[in-house]
Amino acid sequence: MNIIQVAKLLNRVGKLVETKDGYLKEKEFYSENYYQLSEVDGVWEFGLVMIERTNNPKMRKLKEFSTETEGAKYFFLDRLSSFFFSEKVRPFMMAHDELDIGGSNFDIDMLFKTMSLLSIPSSLLIKAKQKVKQRSIQLERVDETNYIVSFIGEKGEIIHSTIPINDHRALFIAFKKVYMLHLYEQEVTKLLEDEEIINDFSENDINLFLQ
Repeated sequence: MNIIQVAKLLNRVGKLVETKDGYLKEKEFYSENYYQLSEVDGVWEFGLVMIERTNNPKMRKLKEFSTETEGAKYFFLDRLSSFFFSEKVRPFMMAHDELDIGGSNFDIDMLFKTMSLLSIPSSLLIKAKQKVKQRSIQLERVDETNYIVSFIGEKGEIIHSTIPINDHRALFIAFKKVYMLHLYEQEVTKLLEDEEIINDFSENDINLFLQ
């Protein structure tokens, strides 16, 4: 994957970016901060360019990559994840106040109801440790008030787990991750297949998109 492919894919879904030799950046509006990936002395730096309240914009470096491929993948997954959350996940939450997603009334039953409304297969959420061989989100209760939320890879391995966290926070994280995983499987996979780069992405890369 390279920055030209990233720009093409992100612009296709409506996340506007631009690229020239040696850099890739979000198309900012007036006085808005934006994220950028740029090559500096052979190293690819990802960071936030600070525009607000300054006459001398500077980039705050957040990540550094030795190759264009790794930097391009990170920019693509990080910015697409943020875009999908703001354009799909948050609007759904705002349109369904009655679900109280992440609130005190949001429980397991409400989580599955939410998934049904979004046409997310129930198989994407596992309520306890099970041996499965598909990508899914596992929600494991550890005591009366805490859960661990894990991302399971397509071969059944645990890719990432949270520490034990309280019920309401854990259920919100499970909702977000299962929705983002559904979006990855339904939309991002097709984007990558169209560019014939689907095999460039590992389970750890997908985990970045779910964060």
